[in-house]
Amino acid sequence: MARKRRDDILDRLVAKLSLRGALLHPATLYLGSSALVLFFAIACWQRYGHRIIDQDSMTLTPEKICLTAQPTWSRTDLKRLVLGDSARPEYVAPSIMDSSLVPQTVSALRSVGWIENIDRVEKSKAGLEIDLTYRHPVAVVEITGAAQKGRNKTKPKLLHIDRTATVMGSGFTNPAEDFLRISIHQPMYTDQLIAWSQWQDVRIQHAAAISDAVKDLWKPMGLYRLMTWRDRSNASDRRIPFQFWTNMGQRTGVRIIWGNAPGFELPGEASPAQKIEAMRAYVAKHGRFDDDKMSDRTLDVRSGTAVVLGDHQHAKGTLHRRSFPR
Repeated sequence: MARKRRDDILDRLVAKLSLRGALLHPATLYLGSSALVLFFAIACWQRYGHRIIDQDSMTLTPEKICLTAQPTWSRTDLKRLVLGDSARPEYVAPSIMDSSLVPQTVSALRSVGWIENIDRVEKSKAGLEIDLTYRHPVAVVEITGAAQKGRNKTKPKLLHIDRTATVMGSGFTNPAEDFLRISIHQPMYTDQLIAWSQWQDVRIQHAAAISDAVKDLWKPMGLYRLMTWRDRSNASDRRIPFQFWTNMGQRTGVRIIWGNAPGFELPGEASPAQKIEAMRAYVAKHGRFDDDKMSDRTLDVRSGTAVVLGDHQHAKGTLHRRSFPR
């Protein structure tokens, strides 16, 4: 009797697991009908979607592209770059509905050297919203005749760089006096420079970072040049500081002992903000650094306070005797 009861239970389980039972199960019927409806919806959209949606309203136009205002010196029209070359016979304007619009836009923008970073690219019914960070020149590197190749060594060559020491392209209308001059003894890797590539000389990279820190201040303070006595053999020696000079020359002008680039300070060395504040306070009290009455003077701001070291001859000996910073 117990054996017959077990057989009945097995028969019922087998019946439930049958193909007919599985096909007619409510869950199966629901999934099947949903898939069928979805299939027909996709097919109808592909066949009749263009009649449902106004294609003109989904066509991307310059008016539907909102991006960060371009630098005034730039020549490339970024909106036209995103839209593509409309002069081609096979040209078809991009559609906002196109799923590849965003990656294609990012790819096109990456080809522009003066775009430092693509912060955001989003699309909506209204069009494209693009946030970009552009490269801006913060200084010019002075290549003197001794460092130039060839026989025809003319006046110093000036190369614009941004805050990352990336070599900028041409097209700047601003005179060289609008940019801080970086003077480095025998710059390295000059034969490898192309537009929109980073200068690999670590001295120039650090000088670029310092130039960016004072980009709005060096000229009102009367400064002119940023330099260091580091040469090729000790390019990374942080004990040899960067200095700001006025345009009066090495012997008669004012020199500011700045120190190291932001993020590379020695222990005990002040931050860029503290150094700048020390320079501001000194100028507010004594006048611009390029004032005639301040000539032949050296100041050290590495501690966050403008310490007057005296005239250049006295300062030279003082710098050798001081233990700060090491």
